[in-house]
Amino acid sequence: MAVALGALILLVGAALGAWWWMGRALFQPGTVESVLAARGERLEVPEGQATDAPFWQVTPDVRLRHRAVGQGRNIIVIHGGPGLPPVEPWRAATLTSDTLRWHFYDQRGCGESSRPFTSAPTGGTWQAMQDVEARLGLGAQLADLERIRRLLGQERLTLVGHSFGALVAALYAAEWPERVEALVLVAPAPLVTMPAGDGDLFTQVRARLDEPGQQALTEWLKHTFDFPARLKDDEARLSEHFGHFGPLYAQAMQRDHAQARMPGSGAAGGFLSLGLYLSLGRTHDWREWLGRVRAPTLVIHGARDLQPRSATQRVVEALPHARLVELANSGHFPFEEQPEDFAATVRAFLTEVER
Repeated sequence: MAVALGALILLVGAALGAWWWMGRALFQPGTVESVLAARGERLEVPEGQATDAPFWQVTPDVRLRHRAVGQGRNIIVIHGGPGLPPVEPWRAATLTSDTLRWHFYDQRGCGESSRPFTSAPTGGTWQAMQDVEARLGLGAQLADLERIRRLLGQERLTLVGHSFGALVAALYAAEWPERVEALVLVAPAPLVTMPAGDGDLFTQVRARLDEPGQQALTEWLKHTFDFPARLKDDEARLSEHFGHFGPLYAQAMQRDHAQARMPGSGAAGGFLSLGLYLSLGRTHDWREWLGRVRAPTLVIHGARDLQPRSATQRVVEALPHARLVELANSGHFPFEEQPEDFAATVRAFLTEVER
C-alpha cells in the first residue's frame, strides 16, 4: 500500500512543534556522491552478478530482492509506501511482457531486502536520527538506483515510480539527468514541497473513516511521530506498526471506490520509514532542483484517487517535460484497478519516446 507521506508530517506538525531537528530536511539534493565519498562508500557494485538474479548485491552488506517479468526494454519499478513493496509484479506488467522487461525490487530496509538496522541504533537521539537517515534515507535509495543502473549495464534508465517511489524516481532524474531516458510517475506523492498543501491525504482519509477508525488513525500518527521513542524500538516492532496503516487506508479508499483493488505488499519497512521522514523534514522546496530533469515524463493520475488532481498537477508543473494523463476509473493503484488501460498508456508513451 502506498502512502503520500507529506500529509503525515503536515497533520502532526503541531504536535511536533518544538522538535527543532525536524525543521529542515536532512536530505540535500545534489550531494549523493559527495556524501557517500565522505563516508567512504562507493557506487560500484560487486562484479559477476546475473541481471536476472533473485537478489542484487548492491553493497557488501546490502542485497535487494529482485523479480523480473517480460522481455525487451528494461523498466525499473520504484515502489511506494514508503517501505511497502508489492508481493507480485503488477498485473499491467504482464500485459506488456512481450516488449518490456519489468524489474521489481524491494528497497533496502523492507520486504525481503537487507535491513541495515534490526535493533535500535546506538547513541543519543540526534545521532540515531543521522545514522538512520544516512543508511536508509533518500540519498541511500538514490545511490541504490545508480548501482542498479551499473549492474544492468544501462547507459540510461527508464523509471516507473509509484506514489512515494515517484518522488524517488524524479529525484534520481534530477541528480543524474543524463542517466534517465524516460520517467513514468504513477499517483505521485506531492512532496516536491513541504508542507504539501492541498495534497493532505490524511485529511481525506480521516473524513472517510468511522469513529473507531478516526481514533485508530490518531493513535497511529501519535505513535509514529514520537521519534525519540520509535528510535528505541527494534525493526520487527516498527515494521509491524507501519503495517497497521494499510487497513485504515483501505477502509477510506473503498468508501468512495468500492471496486478499488489494493495489491498485497511485503513486510513493511520500519527504520526505513523513519529514515525517509527525516530526509523530508517538515519544510523543503525542491521545485527548482527538479527543473534539472531532462527526461520526457508521463504522470498518471487516477480520477478516484483520494489524492486530489490539483496535488498531482503540482508535480507535473515542477518537471520541465511532463504531461498528465488521467484514468477515469482508477484510484491509487491503476496498474491493478485498470491494468489494460494503464498498460496501453505506458506502452504508447514509451513507443513515442523511442522515436
